[in-house]
Amino acid sequence: AGRLYPSITFVASTDLGSFAEELVLLAKTINPNIEVMSSGTLNVCLAVGEDPPVTDAPTIFAGCDGWLAHAGTQGPYATSDTGNPFGAGFAACIAAANLFRFLFLPEGESLLDADVRFPPDADSYPDLKPAVLSDPLVLVGVGAVGNAAAWALADTPLKGNVWLVDPEKVEKSNLQRYVLCAPSDEDMIKVNVVGKAFGVTLEALPHHGTWASFLGSHRYRWERVLVALDSAHDRRAVQASLPRWIANAWTQLGDLGVSTHSFLGADACLACLYLPTQQSKSQDEIVAEGLKIPQFRERVRFLLGSEQPTDRELCDAIAAAWDIPPERLEPFVGLPLREVWVRGICGGGIIPLGEGDNTPRELHVPLAFQSALAGVLLAAEAVRDVLSDGAQRKTHVRRLNVLSRLGDTSRRPELKAGTGACICEDPDFIAAYHTKYGLAAESPTKSEPLELE
Repeated sequence: AGRLYPSITFVASTDLGSFAEELVLLAKTINPNIEVMSSGTLNVCLAVGEDPPVTDAPTIFAGCDGWLAHAGTQGPYATSDTGNPFGAGFAACIAAANLFRFLFLPEGESLLDADVRFPPDADSYPDLKPAVLSDPLVLVGVGAVGNAAAWALADTPLKGNVWLVDPEKVEKSNLQRYVLCAPSDEDMIKVNVVGKAFGVTLEALPHHGTWASFLGSHRYRWERVLVALDSAHDRRAVQASLPRWIANAWTQLGDLGVSTHSFLGADACLACLYLPTQQSKSQDEIVAEGLKIPQFRERVRFLLGSEQPTDRELCDAIAAAWDIPPERLEPFVGLPLREVWVRGICGGGIIPLGEGDNTPRELHVPLAFQSALAGVLLAAEAVRDVLSDGAQRKTHVRRLNVLSRLGDTSRRPELKAGTGACICEDPDFIAAYHTKYGLAAESPTKSEPLELE
């Protein structure tokens, strides 16, 4: 809540007074300008546990029990201290989604969930207990979704190593959605910041680089890969490297979700879900059009590829195209064009929402609770697979729209695309997969990792 709301009041029972102080400190760390009130009229109340405060305000209740989250207006709900972070994480995200709907969507109170018990198949999850990873987990992408996945994994009793793979640094525009990042982390390497959440039992191994560079440095044979990437192209690239099992999480306009993937058989691989259906625009075309300078597309392509600094002439052209004062672009002169795009347009540094050509603009940035829920779901699938020793490996997809009342959130099977266009239907990829894992699948002993040139 601290990332979005201007004022907040924490109420705790006497024995939890120190915890309320910790929450105040956390809110101030996230948003130094938030107003923390000790009393006053409440617009809405978010109550955790069986002892909610007495108030006339509409109340959203939240609780948890192991893997299971409880949220809705029909509480209160109890909380349990089982050492399982997943039910608590799910409950926090779903309750925050209800709070957002109440405050910011026109339908308001009519969109509140009555009595959510999530996930509906919580009984199918194994008991959370200590387990040793025979192979490291690999988390590709530690942005908003990856932050939340790392938060959940770090609070489990798993033992072993988790590789964190990401080439980027923390930017100011990231902070509103990154659950493990504070303002002091700006310009820090993402994998190093996220790695600090882990301890010595489950140890983080940061790789500051792309998936391709990770494979080049650390081989190609990976038992479990968790994908928290932004683009279809990058997801297909991970699947093309043939991990044994993949869990994938996403957020997009209208929904979020998680999918799990085997490669052989009738099940859809990850690439099946992201096959291109039409010709897409190149990155330089998207950036040139987004900056309203299509006449400079060739220069945009050169600057994106070379990482050379953006000159004043191009910044002046952007300012003229958006009909804004040239001095607004002054902080971006000399920066790589990719940074001008991310910070200036996506982050609102150049064109704040509603300015420019005086026409309404929609910028879709997933809200913090959307990304967090996708990440916690991603970690949950990884832990389920570890604790079941891969016995339940099938392709399943779970989708949720947290901007409306939660409906059916069950996992559903997904079959191959069946068009012959996917790598999982290509004989060469299938043969390569068998080469990597066929012996391990037939033998009770583990084969040595294979290096593919």
